[in-house]
Amino acid sequence: MADRVRRFLAMRRLRFAALDFIVTPDGDHVFLEANPNGQWAWIEDETGLPIAAAVADALEGTQHG
Repeated sequence: MADRVRRFLAMRRLRFAALDFIVTPDGDHVFLEANPNGQWAWIEDETGLPIAAAVADALEGTQHG
């Protein structure tokens, strides 16, 4: 699934997008939408992971850590 998402983003020339899927009882992923302005800050608040810094690095084309 990760490879498919990367190809999807590359084809659309996106560096970031929030993608919504449904996983069926059989384990199939059904794509719903891609939102290039998707909300993610709540995940950083919940987990303490440095998501904002990672997004900024990705947009700048840099990588730290």
